[in-house]
Amino acid sequence: MSRINVAQTLLSVPELAGALRLRPKARSNQEAEEPVDAAHAYAYQPTPALRLKRYHLHPMRIAASALLLLTVACTTVAPVPPPLPAPTPSAPKVYGFTIEEEMRILQAEDRREYDPALVDWGIHHPNALHRARMALALGRIGPHTFVDANGNGVRDEGERQAGVAQLVTLVSDPDANVRATAAFALGQIGDPTSVDALLQFAGDSDGNVAGEAVEALSKLAAHVPLARYAAFAGKETPEGIRARAIRFLFRFKTDEASAIAADALASPSPRIREEATYALARRPYAPGRARLELLGNEPNPQTRANVMSALGRIASPESLTLLIEALRDPHPWVRTNAVVAIARIAAKDRHAIERPLMPQDALRVIELLDNPDPGCRASSIDALGYYSVNSEPARLRLLEIAANGSRWDRELAAGAIAKNLGDEKLLPADLSGWARVRVLEAASAVSDAVRERYARDTDPLVRAQALATIADDHIESNLPLIKAGLEDADVIVRGYAIGQFAKSHDANKLATLQAAEKRSRSDKQNDARLAAIGSIAEIDYPERESVLRGLLSDRDPIVRRIAADAIEQKLKKPRPQYTPLPVNRVDYAQIVDWSRQPHTATIHMTRGNIQIALLTQDAPITTWNFAQLARGKYFDNSSFMRVVPNFVIQGGDPRNDMEGGPGYAIRDEINLQKYTRAAVGMALSGPDTGGSQFFITHSAQPHLDGGYTIFGRVTSGMTAVVDQTERGDRVETITVDQ
Repeated sequence: MSRINVAQTLLSVPELAGALRLRPKARSNQEAEEPVDAAHAYAYQPTPALRLKRYHLHPMRIAASALLLLTVACTTVAPVPPPLPAPTPSAPKVYGFTIEEEMRILQAEDRREYDPALVDWGIHHPNALHRARMALALGRIGPHTFVDANGNGVRDEGERQAGVAQLVTLVSDPDANVRATAAFALGQIGDPTSVDALLQFAGDSDGNVAGEAVEALSKLAAHVPLARYAAFAGKETPEGIRARAIRFLFRFKTDEASAIAADALASPSPRIREEATYALARRPYAPGRARLELLGNEPNPQTRANVMSALGRIASPESLTLLIEALRDPHPWVRTNAVVAIARIAAKDRHAIERPLMPQDALRVIELLDNPDPGCRASSIDALGYYSVNSEPARLRLLEIAANGSRWDRELAAGAIAKNLGDEKLLPADLSGWARVRVLEAASAVSDAVRERYARDTDPLVRAQALATIADDHIESNLPLIKAGLEDADVIVRGYAIGQFAKSHDANKLATLQAAEKRSRSDKQNDARLAAIGSIAEIDYPERESVLRGLLSDRDPIVRRIAADAIEQKLKKPRPQYTPLPVNRVDYAQIVDWSRQPHTATIHMTRGNIQIALLTQDAPITTWNFAQLARGKYFDNSSFMRVVPNFVIQGGDPRNDMEGGPGYAIRDEINLQKYTRAAVGMALSGPDTGGSQFFITHSAQPHLDGGYTIFGRVTSGMTAVVDQTERGDRVETITVDQ
């Protein structure tokens, strides 16, 4: 099960080759053939830590040396030579990795294995590329593994996550890339003992190092005093670092942090205002509403889009006038976010949109249904549903879309009818599977009326959602449906049934869940088994601890992690070690050799083609896995089964229901790439759960940075294909170069 949970300026996407890294650069007003957005503009540069380099003497230098020797040899009387200039210090020797070195690092990452000897070799290596690569590896291993100093198998007080002790020493490394990577890695690990070191990194004279450290500190927000972090958001801080600090204030989850962002709305810097609106778009902060509304006409469309999202989070009816006007904004992101905000106001209080101008407001929403941008059209249907209760034009248009709109629009209209009009007879008779899902998601009387029938649907997507959408207070009344789902042939249906059954008061709950877990061990996908193990862990019974500790050596790495989490969180016991993982693949040499060359992928769709530069050096196993699946025709005749306007399109699931996968999971390869527009990332349902599902960002999504593996960049097809993609659009095949 893969989920990801929006909102940045345009710049061009050049052709990419090999591993790439984003670095800030000055804005450009040049028009781009393929637009890319970001919190600010980015230039693509090779990642020094992940690219192989070899240095040779330049031919001209060799020729000059030979000429000098010849001249000296042929001279009989030589004048006294002038004093030679002082020799310039030679640059540190830089060279690449051997295949064996890369294989060992990949294996350690894949197994989440902390090998002190390997770490010591990499961290103290004379070559900066090796030190940076080892720092990145520790950022991937450290979150899952701790240094068990006394060998008792649990993390005792004072024991640190793996790699922290070595990473903090890199604060004084002479190479800026090494320092930046170390700061990033410490943020990924999240060990509270690294805060002081990160504060040192944040004071680095190199802006990239300081920026990575500030972002890392935001990931440890629960352990960082806001006053210490707020200093980086102050006016005295260089703008690039300050902007990054403001961007991630939302991670502190407090009104005090939001107030700092709100104060930054008055900054004379467009970039600071943009980042402040982004922070406020991630968390509601009502005191900032009036100041946000002042930026509704900001020249930067990304800032305006952020403003609309932030006002939607607050969901105050006082913002309706501005939001309605924004429905005619020239930029589709602004229009999309504005209409979503209007729907959020109505969802909070249906009567909030009932104002004297309501008839005109409804007509403005109806206008969007003819918008050329599919995201704007789709986003407007939810708001249209709320207006359809009191506006006859809105009601008629909603019914017309449900009958004659595009596939995606018909699905959304069915949900809006079920949510707002309350009459099943108004629904078209030939609803598709996804349209029936939207009816269930409406959580209305219509949803309850169709549930029993939909729970017997021939489509497992519909059966699964008939169970998944049962409200907690309706579990007991729907227990017969849930128990029937426990016997379903489809693993996803059973997984949802198990999760809902676990909320019941059934007298035989434990035995039933144990039987479900045992049955699920033979499933190709682990969804039902994970649901059963998680549910059993919630029950206090005598054997609970011994069962959970037995799962720490399970063949499934995800089961191990879930067991460790339960022991720590449910039993309140010290966290147990569950690594190294039982990963014994034999293709590391092939992966390393393949990743040393640039590779591209093409998504062939009926709508057109999407060209992707694969970031083989940043995410070698992820790109290799993607290529192998593509070459095996795994993606053929799948679809982009999830589209969230101004956020992502998501595909890679042959089930086409967001629940499918190849039957295994790969480890995350989180890297220093950033989620700007056109980033290609792996969809997850938790750490290290990636398989085949991937997504492409419509716009920059900084809150995803450090959480999902970025393994590609769209180089062609963003505007013509990705931006036009609707939910359900077919993928004919995906090809990868050799």
